[in-house]
Amino acid sequence: MALTRRQLVKWGIGLGGVAAVGGIGRALLIPPAPSPEILPPQELAVRLVELLDAEERAAAVFDYEHPFRQFHNRGVDTGGAWSITLSRAARQVLVDLVHAGLSEGGRNRVLEQFYLDLPGIHATRVAILGDPRNPPYQVLVTGPHLNLRIGGRNREGVAFGGPQVYGDQRGDGKPGLPGSAYRNQLELGQRLVASLSPAERAAARHPKAPVQTAIEVQGAAGRFDGVALADLDRAKRDAARDMVAAILESYPEEDAAYAWTCLESNGGIEALHLADYAEDHQQSRNVGDGPSQIIRLEGPAAVFHYRGEPHLHAFVNVAMDGERPMSVGDVVAESPARLERDGVRALFETILRETTGADAAYYHPESVAGPLRAGTLRTGDLYNLESWREHVTVVEVTGESLRPALAQAFEDQGITPRTGSRYRVATTSYIAGNLADEVLGDVDAEPEGEMLRDVAIAYLSERGFPGAPKAG
Repeated sequence: MALTRRQLVKWGIGLGGVAAVGGIGRALLIPPAPSPEILPPQELAVRLVELLDAEERAAAVFDYEHPFRQFHNRGVDTGGAWSITLSRAARQVLVDLVHAGLSEGGRNRVLEQFYLDLPGIHATRVAILGDPRNPPYQVLVTGPHLNLRIGGRNREGVAFGGPQVYGDQRGDGKPGLPGSAYRNQLELGQRLVASLSPAERAAARHPKAPVQTAIEVQGAAGRFDGVALADLDRAKRDAARDMVAAILESYPEEDAAYAWTCLESNGGIEALHLADYAEDHQQSRNVGDGPSQIIRLEGPAAVFHYRGEPHLHAFVNVAMDGERPMSVGDVVAESPARLERDGVRALFETILRETTGADAAYYHPESVAGPLRAGTLRTGDLYNLESWREHVTVVEVTGESLRPALAQAFEDQGITPRTGSRYRVATTSYIAGNLADEVLGDVDAEPEGEMLRDVAIAYLSERGFPGAPKAG
């Protein structure tokens, strides 16, 4: 496979990087091969920390309670040091560590998905949370279609240390995901759905999938889409078990075994619900009565979200205690009520407007990463809620150029736009830089500010939730 400029750009290596690659040579581009003998993860994690210099440690090593430990999104880099910047010796250990964090079968899938097939570890970032010499610890390797956690269960008892995310671009937009490294998982899911009776299929099928990143465990009182596996016959429950087994098989035997222990401690496969969806949450093709490529198995303490439309993004979250969702970092605020999509959007728009002094605010509904539960919230919860790592940006727009989406936001915020008037609108860097003409209007953008998640954490820490009664 020839190396192209487009591929380099996709990996985050710009024109300057291309020139540097020419000077550095193939040794930098080609990642180290795994060692003949793969040592245990903890031993490798200790070696990795010892190989980092002071600057690399500052970029890669964090406290165990850092919100990065909770953070996940659709499978892009989430923070830490760029692996390609580490020494050759450190990259060798990191390659071995990734192999140690996967089963043999998992190595053949996770490391051969489209974006990692050629650059390998060089397309990722690494964050080390805690001290591997004094557990608990976790190594988080993230990149295109990858959120891999290494180090086993966490202090809270969550399997793998938190949500695992994987994916593959192959088969993009095509039924059946031809060429996907995870096609067999799709086939198992479709076979399970096809085995349902007409009444069971009607109960399982939903018109539109939830946002893919909404995978927080809900506990016994949760609301789960689809048909209860407990209501299906033994053969169908076994088919569901086969799909779960195929997903967990990518990870080391000890880690997968603990995930099964979590499942059994919370009612087993029978406690899960099966749902499939005719349309993705981002409104891709509608499969109608045909086989779905979006399948979700969910129960009080586990979520398996398999989003094969338009290509694969899969999410795994299995906990021992479904009543205690993972929540890491400093306490931010008490949320008085659960916020669904519109409520999360309204919260971010309030924060954007009040912290910038803008006339109005716009937070894109497709950016909402999931609901926000009631109760005590920590920094990790806000990292997940604004998982795109957006920056606050203020734009100026005239009343006559408002697009329908922004005009609706004005109406929702009690503003009647006037022709000839100019308005300052607080939004996000992605909207201002990529979708302004589509959703805002003819805008002039100011320089981008702080990350929205940091602004939201500061706002809620100081002021609490808008409209909530004040303590004392």
